[in-house]
Amino acid sequence: MVAATTAKGYLSTLGEFCFVVAVSAVAMFLAHFWSHLLAARLTKGVDRLTIRHEAVNSSARLVPAVVLLVVAVLGYVIAGSLEVAVTAAMVVLTVALFAYTWLGTRALMWSLGTAAVGTVMTVFKVVV
Repeated sequence: MVAATTAKGYLSTLGEFCFVVAVSAVAMFLAHFWSHLLAARLTKGVDRLTIRHEAVNSSARLVPAVVLLVVAVLGYVIAGSLEVAVTAAMVVLTVALFAYTWLGTRALMWSLGTAAVGTVMTVFKVVV
């Protein structure tokens, strides 16, 4: 979403960028939470503990958005350019996701695959 909207020039201000990232993150949270809650309801039933458990698990989907926003805002303050700030944020997020995947799984190919997707998205944003 970030690569597509910034590459095509749909976003022109930091506020618009932050809005798109925040709305996308909330949508991902809700989709993940609802799908897991529905699966739990179909298999074992739902109680308060299940709802809390799924909400906590789904909140992990917000972490990449927070990293992206923090780095983009800092990059914008330092560079004064939305293009540079968003590109820097995407690069930092790609490195962070690679490190997270590597530390969590110790699977080099899976970690490189994660980094490759982030790299392709960053290249797409810069080139297009």
